[in-house]
Amino acid sequence: MTTAELLNAVARECPNGVSFDNPMAVRLLRQKVPFEDSQIEDLKAGMFKRVDEHWFSREMISDVQTQWALRGQVTDWLMERGCFSVERLLQRFCGVLRHIATPADCAAFLRHLKFTVVDTRGKVGFLCVEGNWIRKLAELENELATRLEEAGGTLALNEIEEAMPHLTAEALEFVRAQFLPDVHLAEIGGVSCWRTAETIPLPEDFPEKLTTAVDTLVALEEKLSVANLEFALNLFYCVHFRKEYALLDNGAFMRVCAKHYQGEEDAFPITKKPRVRASALSVPGRRVRSPNTCFRNIGVPIGARLVFAKDSHISCTVLDGSNQVEYDGKAWAISTLAMHLLDVRPANGFAYFSYEGENLWDRRLRLEREGKQEDFQTEETPPPVTVRDAASEIVGMEGRALSPATWRAFKSAGTSSRVAEWARRVQRGESVDTIARESGYSVGTVKVQIGDHHRYFKVCDINGIVPEDGLDV
Repeated sequence: MTTAELLNAVARECPNGVSFDNPMAVRLLRQKVPFEDSQIEDLKAGMFKRVDEHWFSREMISDVQTQWALRGQVTDWLMERGCFSVERLLQRFCGVLRHIATPADCAAFLRHLKFTVVDTRGKVGFLCVEGNWIRKLAELENELATRLEEAGGTLALNEIEEAMPHLTAEALEFVRAQFLPDVHLAEIGGVSCWRTAETIPLPEDFPEKLTTAVDTLVALEEKLSVANLEFALNLFYCVHFRKEYALLDNGAFMRVCAKHYQGEEDAFPITKKPRVRASALSVPGRRVRSPNTCFRNIGVPIGARLVFAKDSHISCTVLDGSNQVEYDGKAWAISTLAMHLLDVRPANGFAYFSYEGENLWDRRLRLEREGKQEDFQTEETPPPVTVRDAASEIVGMEGRALSPATWRAFKSAGTSSRVAEWARRVQRGESVDTIARESGYSVGTVKVQIGDHHRYFKVCDINGIVPEDGLDV
């Protein structure tokens, strides 16, 4: 019998799998399907082995129609996403794949179908990947950072999971922890969110009180620990500070404190950013996170014309050094524009536009290899601005110079359309409690942001600054 005939006979006679691990199992199988010892390896080549050491052919797993549906889903996800969690695929086909109940078995079957599957040793589970999987994770990192930026620095975890149904929560958490160390998990209004430190509406006097607390601890030779700092801030503000400002993550709390501390530079030696260990995954070539892709880092000047990869008649113009472009008379984030033109979600905009005939993503990789990205960052001339940023030039309502952090907090709230709407609602007589309940934020957070919104316009008036994109109420 040929190998194909043997496989058909094995599938017919032993639909629940076979074993080649011991002579007794082979002898029992020969009673049903006669074959030679020399044909065992040929049989194995046409089958795959589950984690329990049993062997199966494709016919034992599913019918032809189901296999085509499975292949179609895998191919679509790889084309659109570049990688996906095997667990997600198994959830989609649960109940229609026979003899496959675990992600490990599903991964073995996908390998049998000639797809590439990476075992991350429990950190993410199993990832089915296309091409250079490290590059795909880098693209995912950039996309998540873009989504956070477009959402103002705070994004509900369920929104991320809905936008990326091809990845498990473990895979998303792995990307956040390893590639986005400045983003932390937070519970805001009972909703799990990803958040950047810049979006936390800290009190105006936080830098001053924090500095006093740190200097006092140092003078008393007390340890500059999370617990001691939290206790000091609780006394200053008469609230559970970390709970009030959703800073329950220890690393994020210490990074925020280090950023706003105005005293000695070496007071926070414990706030070094986490480093990605080379042994974090079982695949060699693991890369440490590089900066998010932006125009300034890859030498694309403001005003440059970018050509859409799928249609050379479509182009856009670079508006800033980050990721903003002008298309059809409107400003877009480049990834948002790519999703609009492709009619898919998500998409890495830098992978779909070219500059001077070179794909932007390939340009980034080339410059990284050549070590030239830093050259563009240092040589870039900042665009002219109409609003002064330097806190030393900006005077607060008490006549003292504002710290950079305080000015950023005022500016963030003052230019936010969401906070402006909150302020209008309060002016119309609505309660802050109602607004907080509807928005998912704590009452204290809403009050602070509305207060900072008003302070922004007052400080602008004091300093003769033209407010940006904000509407005072």
